[in-house]
Amino acid sequence: MILVLGNIKAAPGEADRLTNAMDAVMTETAMEDGCIRYLFSRVANDPDHIVISEIWRDQDALDAHFQTPHIGAFNQAIGGAKLLSVSVKSYDVKGERLLMGTE
Repeated sequence: MILVLGNIKAAPGEADRLTNAMDAVMTETAMEDGCIRYLFSRVANDPDHIVISEIWRDQDALDAHFQTPHIGAFNQAIGGAKLLSVSVKSYDVKGERLLMGTE
């Protein structure tokens, strides 16, 4: 399993401008083979801070994701945005354990 976590700090108002692009890429990516979770969230007390949370079955599924037209369109949208910082990292997860809840 591959976990992707990221943080994007956008200039004021830029996260609002990216909302449609984020919605589109989340919808399309959720239908990809190997995608377990693909989510962009905005921090409640800092709406220009976007958090990325992804879970992929394996590296092959993540690699295939990078070749899709919808990720290309999203990369164009974010490439034209005014961003203050970006950090996105992937982690190879060998196992998991439940910390709370039933699933």
